[in-house]
Amino acid sequence: MLIDVLRRVSVADRFVRGGCWPVNGEFPLGSKVGGKRVGIVGLGSIGSRVGKRLEAFGCSIAYTSKRMKPNVSFPFHSNIHDLAINSDVLILCCALTKETHRIVDKEVLTALGKEGIVINVGRGVLVDEKELVQF
Repeated sequence: MLIDVLRRVSVADRFVRGGCWPVNGEFPLGSKVGGKRVGIVGLGSIGSRVGKRLEAFGCSIAYTSKRMKPNVSFPFHSNIHDLAINSDVLILCCALTKETHRIVDKEVLTALGKEGIVINVGRGVLVDEKELVQF
């Protein structure tokens, strides 16, 4: 999903299938995955696998979780706000709990910035959708 969003693959596909290519010319490509600062929220089995794969693309990985994981080389942030400040992309791999319900709120979105990307592979209510739409 991150590759699709950054490289704009789906948007480019719609551009070509919609017949815009002959009229509007070439479609501008998006950005590379490599070099992005990726913050992973929840470094369990899924988050660890995501981090490992993105590290192979040359991404800088950091994470937040309930606690710092032993034997993990990725930098740990004690809260999602600090992680968002230091990330281009936030990937939510955490379980839904009372603590994680709407964990991505207005403050986190502001810290991530207008160009930031949120990918939620967890439950939908991890993100405050009303704030996301307004952002």
